[in-house]
Amino acid sequence: MVAERSFPQTYNVQSVGDCLGPVLAGSMWSVSGIEAPRLGDIVALWLVPGRFSDGTEGDCIGHRVARGEACVMKILLTQDDASITVMMLNPMATATIQRTDIVAMHRAFAVRTPDGDQRLLRVAA
Repeated sequence: MVAERSFPQTYNVQSVGDCLGPVLAGSMWSVSGIEAPRLGDIVALWLVPGRFSDGTEGDCIGHRVARGEACVMKILLTQDDASITVMMLNPMATATIQRTDIVAMHRAFAVRTPDGDQRLLRVAA
């Protein structure tokens, strides 16, 4: 990963779009930079502006990421020293991202859906 900008230990990110499925569109994600993400976790990916596009994000998100104003929420499938592979559910697709294109990757630990339903995603091991 490139030099990580300063992030709080925990923060919230609101979804725009429904790449993780329509039931999660507009959800508020609680995210932690304390514990390293594990395979299968939902992660907040902060991408280097203008360097990565999998061609699947809508213009609103793509342009916000390009300006460094947004992150993307994805499911972590695989990772090694050089890259990660993530999945989205709508449409079902994967993307491999070079670590040099990632500013930060943090684990989502809770979600609150627009209807008010709140869930912990995984308890620390």
